Amino acid sequence: MSVATLATPRSRWANLLRTRELSTLFILLAEIAFFAWYLWPDGGGRHPFVNAENGLLILKYSAIYGIAAVGASMVIISGGVDLAPGAVIALTTVILGHQYLESQWSLPASILAGLGVGVLAGGLSAALVVLVRLPPFIATLGVMGITRGLAYIVTEGRFFDVSARIPPKWAPLGVPLDWIAPIVMVVLMVVFHLFMRHVQAGRAVFAVGGNETAARYTGIRVGRIKTMVYVVSAVLAALSGVILVLGQGQGKADLATGYELDIIASAVIGGASLSGGRGSVIGAVLGTLIFGVLRNALPQIPGATFYDRLIVGLVVVVIVVVDQLLARRQE
Repeated sequence: MSVATLATPRSRWANLLRTRELSTLFILLAEIAFFAWYLWPDGGGRHPFVNAENGLLILKYSAIYGIAAVGASMVIISGGVDLAPGAVIALTTVILGHQYLESQWSLPASILAGLGVGVLAGGLSAALVVLVRLPPFIATLGVMGITRGLAYIVTEGRFFDVSARIPPKWAPLGVPLDWIAPIVMVVLMVVFHLFMRHVQAGRAVFAVGGNETAARYTGIRVGRIKTMVYVVSAVLAALSGVILVLGQGQGKADLATGYELDIIASAVIGGASLSGGRGSVIGAVLGTLIFGVLRNALPQIPGATFYDRLIVGLVVVVIVVVDQLLARRQE
C-alpha cells in the first residue's frame, strides 16, 4: 500500500476538522452543555432547559429565522446582502391574513398570495441590483422600507386574527403544526446544500461571490445568478412568514422587526463571508440554532433577559473581524 493511499483518509479527516460547519456545531453543543449545567435545578427537579418540550420550542422558533437564513446565506455567498427578510415576513403575514379573512379566500390560495410577496420583493431587489446597479445594501434597504410600509398601509394599524378560522389541532398532511417549521427548515437545508454543492447554478453562486469579473469571463451569467439568489431569499422569507402566521395566528405589520440582524448574523456565524465566495446553508441553520438557544436560555437566568440583543451584536462584530483578518492572511 502506497504512502499516498495512507495519506488520503488522513487528509480527508483533516479537511473535515477544518470545516466551518463542524466548528459551528461544536459552538452549539458547547452552548447547550453550558446552559444545561448553569440551569441545573436544585434538588433534582425537572430541568427547565433540557427537556423535550423546550427543545421543540427552540426548534420551532429558530426555524422561522433558519428558513430565511438559508436564502440570506446564498445572497451573502454571491457577494451581496439582503436587509429585507424581516419586512417581507411581516408583509407576507399581512397579505395572507387579509386575503384569508377580508377577501374570504381559501387558506391554500391565501398562502400562495403570501408567497407571491416573496416573488415580487425578490424580483424588485434583483432589478435594483442587476439592472439599476444599486449597491445591494441600498437596494434591499429600500425594499425593506417599501414592504414594511405596505404592511402598515394594508392593516391600517389593525391585525388579522387568523387563529379564529384555523381549526384547533390542525395538522396538515398529518404533521402537528409545531413540527412543520423544523421539518421545513431541515428539508430546505438539505435541498439547498445539495444544490449549492452539486448543481452548476449553485456552484456559480460561489464563483460570482469570489470574483465576479472572473465568473463573467468564464461564461457565467452573473445577472441571472444574482436574480436567482435574491428571489430565493425573498421567497424563503415569505415562507417563514407563512409559517409564522399559521403558528402565531396573527398577521401584523410590526412582526419580525429586527429579524434582519439575526438572519444575517446566523449566516455569518455559520461561515458566510461578507466579502462573498464562502459560506454554507448548513452553517446558517446551525447559526440560527445557536441564537435560538441563547434567546431561550437567557430569560431563564435572573437579570439576563435583555442581553440577547447585546450578545448577537457582539457575536456579529467578532465574527466579521475574525473573518476579515483570516481573509487578509490568505491574500
